[in-house]
Amino acid sequence: MLFYRDKWAGTEIYNDIDGRLVNLFRIVKFHPEELKREMKYMLSSRELFKQYLSLEPITDIQKAAKFLFLISRSFGGRGQTFGTVKKSSGGATKSHANLLARIDSIHERLDKVLIEHKDFEKFIPEYDHKDAFFYCDPPYTSGCGYDVVTTGDFSHEKLRNLLKNIEGRFLLSYDDSPKVRELYKGFEIIATERQNGINNRTQKNKIFKELLIANYPIKEVYQG
Repeated sequence: MLFYRDKWAGTEIYNDIDGRLVNLFRIVKFHPEELKREMKYMLSSRELFKQYLSLEPITDIQKAAKFLFLISRSFGGRGQTFGTVKKSSGGATKSHANLLARIDSIHERLDKVLIEHKDFEKFIPEYDHKDAFFYCDPPYTSGCGYDVVTTGDFSHEKLRNLLKNIEGRFLLSYDDSPKVRELYKGFEIIATERQNGINNRTQKNKIFKELLIANYPIKEVYQG
């Protein structure tokens, strides 16, 4: 959502509970040249990928370089398994030069963006006001698939209780599950679907059903 916009709003804030992403964006914003120098001669190598998995970086720039390398060269962007491909130019065969060029474009987009690292229970009340807009992407009820947050650590009920009382607007993306539909009954809900790219290797064209939920009218915009 942040990078889809081609111009800045009055105030834009990126918040994530994953400190690795927060550090990456912070380094891209304030130290893009140092990050590019750190990554300049990296290779799309399985052996290097394995070494980075066990590497303990010292500086924040090294941490950002490791994280960006792993997610850009891994299967599904999860940073765990080397992303081999047979025919296309994705996964570990992505252009390294293009990756370095993206650092510059992301740096420009983040110029006026504030980067936060807070729990949603503290972040949303702090920045809520009548003209605020929150796009929320919580872990799905079926599991988010990442190490930082698991469904056991995340309270979907607390998020619902907080969002239903905010002054501003919110747009929420979730998995289409009975629990989510029950939690947000009475809100604007749109059912949508996408291809599950992570599972396409073993389950061709698998469709993943999702919900878009909001506290303002979105159905006419979506249908239009």
